[in-house]
Amino acid sequence: MVNVNNEKGQSLVEFCLIVPLFLLMILGMIYGGCAYADYLQYSTAVREAARDIAIQDKDRRQALITGLSNNSAGTIAQYANPLTNLYEPHFSARLIEEEIAGNENGDNNSGNTTKMRFVEVSVVLNLAEDVSVLPERLGPLQCTMPIEKDLEDDN
Repeated sequence: MVNVNNEKGQSLVEFCLIVPLFLLMILGMIYGGCAYADYLQYSTAVREAARDIAIQDKDRRQALITGLSNNSAGTIAQYANPLTNLYEPHFSARLIEEEIAGNENGDNNSGNTTKMRFVEVSVVLNLAEDVSVLPERLGPLQCTMPIEKDLEDDN
């Protein structure tokens, strides 16, 4: 027969050793889930901002690019509404002009080049709080959209 008197406090000691590890694991999952939700929110915001800027007229396009590049809270709020404030977003936006071989119909053998304009929006997320279970930096998240054809000649 086993003598139980020598093992009375064993379960309490095991419980006290496991509970902090279990709580740390649960908190890590919660913070990780919130960080992933923010990551998805900013990823969607970058795509929406690029799409929105690409279809605007010249003046509105430039105002949105300037607002995003200056990290204007009002401009960012149009596209992103994060779940938490764990990460600080740093947006940037710019216009890109490229010459692409071929004509507008896609014929690369014509010897002509077509001038295309694109808008590129990106965001880098830096950790705002000291949370050791999360990465300090996420990104850059980036999206490039062509400027709409009918608005291309509004120089």
